[in-house]
This record gives sequence, C-alpha cells and structure tokens, in this order.
Amino acid sequence: MFKIKGGVGDFVNLGQTWSKPTVTKIKVGATSRNVLIFGGGYDEDQDSKLIRSTDAVGNSVFIVDADSGELIWSASNADADLNLPDMGYSIPARVSVIDRDNDGFADHMYVADMGGQLFGLDIHNEESVAGLVTGGLLANFGGDIEADNRRFYYGPDISEISLGTDHYYAVVLGSGFRAHPLNTTINDHFYMIKDEGVFTLDGNGDYGLPSTPLGLNNLYDATEHLLTSSDTVAKELAFEQFSESNGWYISLKIGGEKVLASPLILDYQVIFTTYLPATASESECAPPTGNSRAYLVELINGNSVVDLNNDDTQLHEDRYAQLKQTGIAPDTKILIEDIVKPVICLGTECASTVIQVDEDGNKVACGSDFECLAENIHSYFERVQKSSWKTETERQ
Repeated sequence: MFKIKGGVGDFVNLGQTWSKPTVTKIKVGATSRNVLIFGGGYDEDQDSKLIRSTDAVGNSVFIVDADSGELIWSASNADADLNLPDMGYSIPARVSVIDRDNDGFADHMYVADMGGQLFGLDIHNEESVAGLVTGGLLANFGGDIEADNRRFYYGPDISEISLGTDHYYAVVLGSGFRAHPLNTTINDHFYMIKDEGVFTLDGNGDYGLPSTPLGLNNLYDATEHLLTSSDTVAKELAFEQFSESNGWYISLKIGGEKVLASPLILDYQVIFTTYLPATASESECAPPTGNSRAYLVELINGNSVVDLNNDDTQLHEDRYAQLKQTGIAPDTKILIEDIVKPVICLGTECASTVIQVDEDGNKVACGSDFECLAENIHSYFERVQKSSWKTETERQ
C-alpha cells in the first residue's frame, strides 16, 4: 500500500524502526481516520553512549494515516506539530495508547525514551491538527552520570485504578540497556507511576501534568519490602512514605539486572522479566549467556503477591522466580487453550495460572519456582464459573 522512508521529507527524523505501530482511530476535525502511532525509532549512536546525551534522530512520535501513509501529526523537540523541548532522545519503544471511554478513538499516549523519560500525551478528538494533541514530560528517571544513564527500550503497560479517593492510571515499565545486556554499571529499576492528570482538566481543557517531572524522589522505594516488615517503626515509616508518593519503584540491585521486555498487568498484579548477566551469579555453574527472572508483584504497592518460599515473611526474594531457560526472556504471553485454566508463557517455559488440586481436593505441589509463582496470578479467566460457564459480570 505504501512505504515510509526515513531520512527524507516528513520523516527526516525517523531512525531505526524498532517501535511496533499501534493501530487505532482518531478524529481530526469531524473526520474519523484509521491511524498508526509509533515512536521515531532508534539512534544507533546509543550503542556506545556512556553518558546521557540527546540523539540526532528518533526523538519523535508520529501519527500516520493507516490507509495512505500520510503523516497526520508529529511531536519532537523542534519542527513538529507539538514541540516539546524535553523530547531530545530517540524512541525505539512501542507507544502505549489508551481509549479511556471505549468509543473506538484513542485518547492518551504514553511515550518512553532512551533518556529514561516518560511523556504523557493527550489526544483531543475532533480538534484540528494544531490542537489535536497536548501533553509533556511526566517523569524523568535518567541522569547525567554513567550509573544513571537509564534507557527505556520497551513501552509501558497501563491500568486504570480507582480505590477510595485515589483515581489514576498506573503506568508500569522497566529500564535496561538492550544494546549491552552485560552492562553492570547502570543502576536499573522497575517503576509504577501514578498519572492522576488524566482525570483533571485545566481552564484550557488540557489534562494535568506535575509542576515538575516526577523523579525517583517522588516515588516510594519499595525495594526492601518494608510495608510488610516485622519492625513496627520501620513499617509505619514505610506506610507514611508510600501514602505520600506518586508511585513506587524497585531497584534491580543485583549486578547488572535489567528489564529487557514489556511488562503485563493482570487484575492488579504486574508480571515482568529481568535479565541477569552471568557475572551477577555467585554460582560457578552459571551459564555464560546469563539467566532471567520472572517477577510477580502487587500493582498498587510493589509487594510480593505470595510468600513464595513459605517462611512466613514476605521479602524481595518472594517477588521473583529464576527461570530455567538461559539468556534473555521475551515478553510475557497468556495462552488460552482452556478458558478456566489459562497458561502463562515466558519463552520456552509455560505454567498454569491456577492452583491445581487432585481428585481429593488437595493442592498439587508445584514443580518449579516459576510454577509456584504463576499459580498465584489471578486474572479475569479465573472468575469463570465452571458450573454455568458464565462470568461474574454476566451472572449479575
């Protein structure tokens, strides 16, 4: 149908096209248009950058007509429909797009870049191109020293949260240097950011952004799992810090551990994988290609979902299971062959997401750490009623 060529015309700023396009619809004026939304791509100079610096290409977001290839709208730090001075780093990650009211038209975009930044962009359907999108920098987790040179190669997952007086989009993503997975200098993290601005409008009809971009100091450090501490003083202090935060983060503190895939949110839980270089292992038998871990944590606070090692204490170690496969694990996939017994797969490893019982009703022991972790994933599928084959929603 068409070909988009980088380096010329409207796409002079298009880098290596890593970003998977999101297929959706928007309204430009009164016209409904099928569109592709994607990031500006990867600047190969990132392969050798030790210190964070802006990129020559890729620091853009494009909305393209899916039927013709025509550029409808773009954002960058200059010469775009929306000029954002902070958008100086290339964007290989998928742009995460939300249709908040289920009317078939995209409303919000979340854009992660190679500078460790996260943008929140809002689509105003039925506006002209000039007023079609507003927004800006939501969070900045990168820094100007080598240890803080965090990069986002993969897009976030998002879920709407409404608990008591709290109403926000939970945006989850992790950092990692895909071009150099053996890097042990950068201190990478996994993040959950509360975006409350999508539920507020200013006098101009624009959605809210923090007065200054969120950073690590605005998030609760959930790494040490102090919200479940047996030390009353430490636990109370942790709850106070958590209640005042704009989200949480987990520090991946084991020599070079990093996130090299997109996360997945299922029913207030987050599943994500990390990669550990062989140098991070204390075992002499560690494979030279390194290992991966599967994490399962509570979306709201980053706590472990279960006491995985059954020692009556929930610690950081209860958040993850070591995978048997070596190398870098791919994105999480849910396999549904049996609607009441869905399976989660991470590359070559698959496990049931429901607790198995024998004919006497006794729990069947799980065969690996990953199986023990996976059986605690509570998703929509588990709520199917076997006797009636109706979901709770249909039954009501």
